[in-house]
Amino acid sequence: MRGRPVLGVIFGLLFGVFFALLLQQFSIRPLDNLSVFGFPILGLLIGLALAKWAPFSRR
Repeated sequence: MRGRPVLGVIFGLLFGVFFALLLQQFSIRPLDNLSVFGFPILGLLIGLALAKWAPFSRR
């Protein structure tokens, strides 16, 4: 795998957690099980997918 998958997973997880908290603070979505577990896992997967294609324009 190219790129930095560990860095992508860490920052994707942090993005998911903070996105869930942001939605809760602005009263868009309540802080329930889907928000607490779903958004961080979704962020983790997005971070891993972006890390797979990380060297976007290097060559």
